[in-house]
Amino acid sequence: MDYALAVQTKLLAGPIYKHVYKLVVHTDRMLRPMLCRGPIDNETEYTFLLGAIEINWKLPRGSKEQAEANREVVLLSPDRRCAHEDIPQ
Repeated sequence: MDYALAVQTKLLAGPIYKHVYKLVVHTDRMLRPMLCRGPIDNETEYTFLLGAIEINWKLPRGSKEQAEANREVVLLSPDRRCAHEDIPQ
């Protein structure tokens, strides 16, 4: 995913808090997966940090802070990350 294109097309919003972005998924429920670029390799990876559902245009209380805290866990313990897939460009 190209961040500039995703932000331009409003698929991706943010940063909404420090390094946290939210995907804007329009369905019956307003899904808002939160992610960041990297954080280990900012040029080639994205990390999903937290799943959230927006209600009345608001994220659950504390969700942005929890997403950032999850990012910090990845930074401090990169060996705890689960396996990931490389997407060919």
